[in-house]
Amino acid sequence: MLNLRTLGRLAAVTAVFVLGAVVAVLVRQDATVTALKDTRAFPGLADGIPDIARIEMSWNRDGAVEQVTVAREDGIWRILEQGGYPADTGRVRDFVLSLAELKLVEAKTADPGRYGRLGVADVEEAGSEATRVRLLGREGGVLADVLIGNERTDGTGAPMVYIRPGNEARSWLALGRVDDVQRAASWADNTVIDIGADRVQEIHLTGPDGKVLEVRRTGEGEKPFELVNMPEDREFATFYTLNEITDGLAKLSFEEVRSITGMAFEPSLGNAIYQTRSGLTVIVDFAEVPGEDGNVQTWTHFSINVAPDATEEAKSFADSHQERLSQWAYRLSASRIERLRHTLETATKPSEKSG
Repeated sequence: MLNLRTLGRLAAVTAVFVLGAVVAVLVRQDATVTALKDTRAFPGLADGIPDIARIEMSWNRDGAVEQVTVAREDGIWRILEQGGYPADTGRVRDFVLSLAELKLVEAKTADPGRYGRLGVADVEEAGSEATRVRLLGREGGVLADVLIGNERTDGTGAPMVYIRPGNEARSWLALGRVDDVQRAASWADNTVIDIGADRVQEIHLTGPDGKVLEVRRTGEGEKPFELVNMPEDREFATFYTLNEITDGLAKLSFEEVRSITGMAFEPSLGNAIYQTRSGLTVIVDFAEVPGEDGNVQTWTHFSINVAPDATEEAKSFADSHQERLSQWAYRLSASRIERLRHTLETATKPSEKSG
């Protein structure tokens, strides 16, 4: 029969063996990480960034493969699925660097039946959560081809991600993070224009009925603007309405962008005209286009005119915006469209004083 002393000795021996096993596992894991921590997933990619001419990204959405392609043309990165709209060079650089900086940590499964757990199944497979990335050189050669899978963190909270080279069965756990790129617009600088109320002198918003809402700067201070043709029996709809109108071009960004080719910007839909204190006139025209869901979408086109006595700053602003704005149509958020299409009816309400 075992007495308490014997049981204590057995428990101590068992604890030593368990501790030893745990330490052995930790040592093996640490040895793996140590051995691979300086092994780049894509050796030489960082030095080869200038040679990259095309980036292809694809993924599966609802059983269909979608793709975004960013290609360098005449030194400018362009998004092919958006008619060649300029991509944000900084985002392209950061994305490629995030791939170049990935470091292999641990070899994982080579069993296709288990790819789904790591998010590295082929994008052609329904339900795949992977993003396939291909980097191509100037001559069309493949510089990198990889499936980006699920993210996780290590014990210190550092980002990690599962990856699988596109032509290999073996998957890997890598140290690092790759940006989500599953929207064409995410590759572009989505700023359309940025003209704050402090730069605005006068605004004319013409509705489809031809009626004009006119806002004009009358001074400085807290209330520098007034609605010129405000009816005596009406007042602004909300405390913020006037600010919405005068800030209509401030930090304006798009939801989608496409070439103006084939789009009809009808005068019958009205327009918005903003004149600045420095001599710029920004004209916003509208087009109504059926969306993929069958609903009508409002698209905008921006043009800039420069007065003969415009300031040098205004001329420089026009030079840096005119070429881009002239070629593209932008779909804005519903709230920003409302600001540009205010009418006397939407911007005002019956005055409480008149009641």
